[in-house]
Amino acid sequence: MNTSKHIVTSTNWNFTSQKERWYSSDQVIDAYLKGKNEGLEQGQKLILEQLIRNLSKTGNHTSEIIQFLNASNFHPISAFLKINSWDDFGILIVLPESEFIAPSIIDVYDFITEFENRITEEFYNVHIQFCCASEQINEKSIESDGFVLKHIH
Repeated sequence: MNTSKHIVTSTNWNFTSQKERWYSSDQVIDAYLKGKNEGLEQGQKLILEQLIRNLSKTGNHTSEIIQFLNASNFHPISAFLKINSWDDFGILIVLPESEFIAPSIIDVYDFITEFENRITEEFYNVHIQFCCASEQINEKSIESDGFVLKHIH
């Protein structure tokens, strides 16, 4: 008996057949690429599904903020959404200049801070900011800052 067989068979181990033990490098590479592609496809599908859910959430949360503003005697002109990634978003709310500089805006910021903390989840993060418009909104400027979606309210 050769030494390697003697060492292995002396305990509870047996040799497997050559076919079961060895795979060609092409077989290993093909299995790796197949698993990698399936994993990437599954990951992309999950990210797309989460992005769709998150977009729905941002719409609902923007509506909720606008309702709060209206109830607090603010009159938002419009709201825009910036998609930083599938799980990170920015909401820009445009207020009239007179409301943006009013002392009561501090209460709005207090609400927004609490609101952001309340709605943040593992795969969903939103930053809310405000700007003012004295006259006409330059939507091209807002779009150039990455806010490519406009809220319909």
